[in-house]
Amino acid sequence: MSSANLPTGRLPAVLRRADRGSGTAMGVMLVAIVALGLVLVATLGNILVCQSRARTAADASALAAASALDEGSGAPCSAATTVATANKASLASCQVEGQDALVRVEVATQVPFATQVSKEARAGPRDCP
Repeated sequence: MSSANLPTGRLPAVLRRADRGSGTAMGVMLVAIVALGLVLVATLGNILVCQSRARTAADASALAAASALDEGSGAPCSAATTVATANKASLASCQVEGQDALVRVEVATQVPFATQVSKEARAGPRDCP
């Protein structure tokens, strides 16, 4: 008769305690895997939100600079800085190329290995076809 077919009371003491505590170890591993998954989701979510904020700030800043340039303002990059700051971003660069404004903004993240994201945008008049 094999030990798998023996009633629990007839198994040797070593075999009756062989899996004692294995449920606890499996539970701890399951909690650790779920926690790691939640950390990854939160990290990626923060990066995606910051990229979206940077894209919005870059577009709005470029439009503000191009509008200021079109109105004859001598400081289109000042308008771009104001709009970038209002969108919780910082203006990394601002260039005027002809009638176009090219800006790059940066947004800080809460992720240690990717401390900031940056996006570029260009705005200016477009010739009619």
